[in-house]
Amino acid sequence: MRVNQANSAPIQNQDARSSEASKKAELKKAGYDVEAKSAPSTTKTDSVNAEISSKAKDMAKAKQIATDTSDVREAKIAELREKIQNKKYDVSSSAIADKLVDDHIRMAGA
Repeated sequence: MRVNQANSAPIQNQDARSSEASKKAELKKAGYDVEAKSAPSTTKTDSVNAEISSKAKDMAKAKQIATDTSDVREAKIAELREKIQNKKYDVSSSAIADKLVDDHIRMAGA
């Protein structure tokens, strides 16, 4: 048997129909009204969209600030590095002990 384009067209159409049917089944399973070809009915108000938009702008601004800000305090590190190199960095053992006790009390109370 010889296959030409005229003979192969019905097979392609059948495959297309089968594929379309499976897509419709998936959409229906996801809650879409396949016959009406619309999304599931949900009610959205303009005020909700405005609130989300405002929050999105705030989040974008916060992200930009965080991106622009250095993770380390370079000036503080440079100052400490200089003190250590010049043997001028003095560690107060009582201040460290006080901080350890304060942190322990804070964590035990939490």
